[in-house]
Amino acid sequence: MTWLLLDAGNSALKFAFAAPHERAVTPGAALALDDLPAALTVQLRRRPLAAAFGCNVAGAEIARAIEATVQAECGVPVTWFASQREFESGGVRLRSGYRDPAQLGADRWHAMLAARAAHPGCALLVVNAGTATTVDGVSADGEFVGGVIAPGVRLMFDSLARHTAQLPLADGDLVGHPDNTDDAITTGVLESQLGLIERRVRRLAADGGPVLVLLDGGNAAALRAHLTFDPRLATVRREPNLVLRGVLLRAQATTSAR
Repeated sequence: MTWLLLDAGNSALKFAFAAPHERAVTPGAALALDDLPAALTVQLRRRPLAAAFGCNVAGAEIARAIEATVQAECGVPVTWFASQREFESGGVRLRSGYRDPAQLGADRWHAMLAARAAHPGCALLVVNAGTATTVDGVSADGEFVGGVIAPGVRLMFDSLARHTAQLPLADGDLVGHPDNTDDAITTGVLESQLGLIERRVRRLAADGGPVLVLLDGGNAAALRAHLTFDPRLATVRREPNLVLRGVLLRAQATTSAR
């Protein structure tokens, strides 16, 4: 029995296949949204599936395209998961402190589910450094206390290149004292992202630290290379595939409750 797990993001579809009893996932290559049905068809051809589960922040049109492709190739519907007010299953509990829990992006919620399952009892800062950068705090007792959304690294670079008259699409380095335009832009963009994370760490640690910072997403490696803390305040680690792992956790909870 094989499940298809889906994470439809702002710029790509991430997917994985998993058995219902597994906890780890090994995703396939991310698929661009502009030619999604054809690319997804190639991945699903002659693949027997028992079910498909996912979360979607890419919009209704993308969801319909995925559903039609999965149905045509594998003969199963897609169950889309939204954010919840509370999750509790298999010893994992997470409560949402969002004013309107349904407004929270499903990708953020499922990333936090996976983070909470992997690191119970820790105060967590879950960073998804993708098209947007989201930084979400989870208290040690399992409450999502709130988070922030900012443009991602690539959006910042693109915005400067498109909306200024003389600034290039930079290809520089993060340096202590930039003395050229490419380094000035790269340092400014990366330090704005790093500073955001550092401020959120201090905010969460003030409630009872230390904090475990988990980095996921396409820009996680670029940020991890420059993100360090006093270990009494926070530790940092890469934590890949959080959203897909959260979708798997949610699917396991849903099917066991039937």
